[in-house]
Amino acid sequence: MIQFFKENPACDIFLILGLSAWLITLGAYRTSKKTGHYVSGLPALGGIFIIIGFLTSSKKLLAVLGLLDPALLYLIIKGIPDIIRISWEDRNWVPPEEFDGRKVVAFSSYNKCYAEIPMQLEGQNVYQTHRITRYLIVRSDNGYELLGTAYKALIVTRKERSTLEECRKAAAKNARWQMRE
Repeated sequence: MIQFFKENPACDIFLILGLSAWLITLGAYRTSKKTGHYVSGLPALGGIFIIIGFLTSSKKLLAVLGLLDPALLYLIIKGIPDIIRISWEDRNWVPPEEFDGRKVVAFSSYNKCYAEIPMQLEGQNVYQTHRITRYLIVRSDNGYELLGTAYKALIVTRKERSTLEECRKAAAKNARWQMRE
């Protein structure tokens, strides 16, 4: 065993980092339980370091031990598939016939970020940035309204315009439109 560690110094470094990350995460978990406040550890990092450490050694099969990290297993089994599913749903979402109680006339195709809008959280001096990923044009009492949306249905911006063409011009220049009428 000692010979193994002498022959694989890179493995030693990654194993020490991995075990340290596991201990920090375990300590953070216990501190969170004691104090009732959330304390973040280094989730999944310990398992990743253990895997990298053993992959740099002559005993590559021992890299499977890195999968004993529950946070890494959760990331592989639940986290990554959820991120992919949510991204796919957001890209392929088609707005309903009515949105915000008004008829949808046109909508733009998905874009990762047409614009970033900082919004202040209620009662706090903290801002959260929302990315407009899609524009919708809906009928309003005075003509049309351009809605900048994020995460499918979160309305970030509203702009009243009298014509459909004015709404299109008020949106991002690279927006590609699909008409409903």
